[in-house]
This record gives sequence, C-alpha cells and structure tokens, in this order.
Amino acid sequence: MNTTDLKSFHYLENGEISFSTLDTVKTTKRLDSGSYKLSYIEHPYYKVEIKKDTYSQDNEVHEFSDKQKIDDLMRCFFDKKIISTISKLGFYHKIGVLLHGKEGTGKSSIMRYYYNKAIDKENALVFHVLNTNSRIRELWDFIRKIREIQKNPIVVIFDEFDEYIKDFGSNNEGFLKTVFDGNMSIDNVIFIASTNYLDRIPDALKNRPSRFKYVIDVEGIQSKDSVCKIITPFLLDLFDENEINVFSDELKGKTLDQIKQFCLDKLMDLETYTCSRKKIGFLEK
Repeated sequence: MNTTDLKSFHYLENGEISFSTLDTVKTTKRLDSGSYKLSYIEHPYYKVEIKKDTYSQDNEVHEFSDKQKIDDLMRCFFDKKIISTISKLGFYHKIGVLLHGKEGTGKSSIMRYYYNKAIDKENALVFHVLNTNSRIRELWDFIRKIREIQKNPIVVIFDEFDEYIKDFGSNNEGFLKTVFDGNMSIDNVIFIASTNYLDRIPDALKNRPSRFKYVIDVEGIQSKDSVCKIITPFLLDLFDENEINVFSDELKGKTLDQIKQFCLDKLMDLETYTCSRKKIGFLEK
C-alpha cells in the first residue's frame, strides 16, 4: 500500500487517532482489532477523530425472533470457502442487517453481541459512524482508506439509522446507496443498522437484499425462559424460585428496558406498571 493516499493517519499522545486532509504525516501503522467511534471535528481542524470504544462487552444476548437467521448469516460470512468463492467470482464480500422496533427492545445489545463476536473470533475492526456535522462522506472515506491499509473484516454500525436520512435528505440517501451497493463499496464488510422508525427508511435501502440482507423486527422478549434468565441475577437474593417464575410469566412480551425497570422497582420496593403487588410476600401461602 502506498500510504501517500492516506494523509495524517497518526496516533496522538493521548492514545487517540486522527485523520486530516490538511496534514501530511504518513504512517503504515495498523489499527488493532476492536471497536472505535468515528466523528468529525470541524473548524479549524477539519479532521476525522477516532476513539476506542470503552463500552463493556455483552457476552450474551437474549433470545429474539430471527436470531438463528443472523447467527447463520454471520457464520456464512466468515466461512473461508465462501469468502474464496465470492472472491473468484469478482464480487465484493459484504452483508447488511437492519434491526427495527420500538425503544428498549435491546437492538443496541444485539448489535454489540455480534460485533464483539466478530472482534473476538475474527479480529474485526468495528466503526461506529457517529451522526455529527453532516460529515458521513468524510467518515466513510476514512473507512475506505483503512481498508486499503489492512484486510481485517470491518463492521460498520449505524445506530438510529433514520437520523442519517432525516438530517441529510436525498443527497445523503443517494450517497448511502453507493456505500452499501455501489462505487463507494468496500470488500469484507458487515453493515449493522438500527432504527425505531422503519417507515422513515427509504424503500430503496431497506427493501434491497444487496444493501440489507435482512430487515428484522426486534420485539419484546417472548420467551418466559429468556425473561427468567434476565431477572434471576437481579432478584435471586430477594425472591424464591416460585416468585421469580411468576414474574417471568407476567413479563413475557415486555421490552428489555421494561424488564430491567421492573427489577429495579422490585429492588427498591416500588410498585410497577406490570404488577401492582408489593415486593415481599405477594404469593398466597
């Protein structure tokens, strides 16, 4: 790789990394696998800033509809035989998943679960494209230049994907089309996006498998066993197995946020919106 194409990809003294079209410092250093947040700093620096994401990892994820579908998709994406076949055919190796549903259903946790697995098992680079200053083009240009330097799988995260469309309009929609499936595409990349408002995502993006292979509705947690698994660590010291079993049954269909709030209410001996009974001694003996 001739690094003259990458202007000022350099490490700062505080451990952060910046990129500027105005500087001329060059480097052949590589990013370590991990999760990074990309943002753009305006005047007077005009540069992309990349910071290591320090959010704690989620090693597990609650069961949700179509989980097996995403599991299979990710497994196939990293299958070396499939990678080789796609390369021989001359196609870019890329997939997209769009998660949608009301707030609190755990979409962010699902994204974290899959990109952390990609980091741990495949040495992936994860880039959170932050919606700042209408500078998605500069952020994507940075990702493309990273691809030229190193071949790690790249996972690109668009949280609240509808905001990119709302803020930047049709011009940005057109640009995103070229990112997902056009002349701005890159090889060996996974796009994971989320939205609370699926109707705000243009059909040309959400209804084209070459851009989003799957558009998945993340609902409330429907499995009683999954609910029980979530609430037991919170409530085990305060309630017996029968009480936790009753809670789990009552909470089926609730969002992850609602379930967590239920646990906090019980811990604080408060009434909840799902059950009017008090924390202690509500079961008939």
